[in-house]
Amino acid sequence: MTILWLFTWVPGIQLDPHTYTASTSSTELLHKGRGFIRMSASHRVKTTLCNTSLDNPTQRNKDQLIRAAVKFLDTDTICYRVEEPETLVELQKNEWDPIIEWAEKRYGMEIGSSTSIMGPSIPTQTREVLTSHLASYNMWALQGIEFVVAQLKSMLLTLGLIDLRLTVEQAVLLSRLEEEYQIQKWGNIEWAHDYELQELRARTAAGTLFVHLCSESSTVKHKLLQE
Repeated sequence: MTILWLFTWVPGIQLDPHTYTASTSSTELLHKGRGFIRMSASHRVKTTLCNTSLDNPTQRNKDQLIRAAVKFLDTDTICYRVEEPETLVELQKNEWDPIIEWAEKRYGMEIGSSTSIMGPSIPTQTREVLTSHLASYNMWALQGIEFVVAQLKSMLLTLGLIDLRLTVEQAVLLSRLEEEYQIQKWGNIEWAHDYELQELRARTAAGTLFVHLCSESSTVKHKLLQE
């Protein structure tokens, strides 16, 4: 079972890494005080993302983060297709094509797929559209997006997840489509495959939560009380 120690995301609330790190640290100490010393996977991820956002160890600016994220399109998992066996070809088409079609319609860009080892040819306009979209996020959210993309090996699945087109479970399953196909065919090594699946879900969920918490904003209006 995946456990999130800290927050339930509430739309309209924005936390910067300073606030988030302070809350994370205090909660960690609280749980340690009660004897729960081991962090959950999601807790470790959120703490790491907070520290990365604050320290920026790679010293990259916003434009560099965006360029790195856009480059993931060149190796996006769901754009690479197999030519055989036919059952897997059909599975990829049925499961991945709707996500590509959604992204093309949602963002007004052309993506496509390919069976070539070189992958599909991504048009310059598509890169420009994605660059413009990512520019709407702040530095902290971009760190989270890069992390989620690295987990799913897919910018398109990450966009679907952040845009609430996909759930964490759906995005993770789609990112592991070929592996799940092989498991169905040859069987599951329970202790290994189950652990990998739960770990990936936890890390993906934590990264997505981090993006939302760093992206949402709210306006508070104080009403004057009349005597």
